[in-house]
Amino acid sequence: MSNFNAGSSLKSAAIGKFLVRLLWVLMGIGVISTFFSLLAVIAQPIYQKFASVDGLISIVSLLIGVISIIIFLVWLHRIHADLKNLFQEYPITPGGAIARFMIPIYSLWGISHTLSTFAEKFQAEGGDLTSLSERVRSLIAPLYCFMIGSRALNRIVFEASKNPGDKFLPVWFLVSCFVDLGFTVVLLQLTKTMGTAVTQKAKRNLI
Repeated sequence: MSNFNAGSSLKSAAIGKFLVRLLWVLMGIGVISTFFSLLAVIAQPIYQKFASVDGLISIVSLLIGVISIIIFLVWLHRIHADLKNLFQEYPITPGGAIARFMIPIYSLWGISHTLSTFAEKFQAEGGDLTSLSERVRSLIAPLYCFMIGSRALNRIVFEASKNPGDKFLPVWFLVSCFVDLGFTVVLLQLTKTMGTAVTQKAKRNLI
């Protein structure tokens, strides 16, 4: 029987809401960055007038991106602590979840395993929880695509930026912005879906 009771509270709830808001902000900044990158490709003279603003937005985006990663890892740890309380036997510990997302090479398998385990546990719950589990499962492939694509493109942009005269540099920046924006959207949907599933499971356990 679950040890989650009415006197308990979800450890991931508050930080999950904060993470969602942070990702919304990051997505908004991503849209602005994408607009400026598009302007750099199709209207370079006009873009030059706003280049300093774009540079400032890039710095803000980097800072919020780093903060988002830290908050995501804290949320990931806490939501797995909740899962340990909600299910009699949940196979992944909070620390194990962090390791699966953080350790290079291992994470290529670990991220999928963590999300698939979550989906499998909620799949058997029926009703809305089954639908939410299917949504989590459907986000795994896009998450990998955008994550790997983002890393590859960032590497290309880094190498291309060594030669400021490269005429394809603005195009690479634009493509990179689109991919980063897609990654943020998927991460936002994943966070919201998992948070909703855990909240609904907790409510069921209280009935």
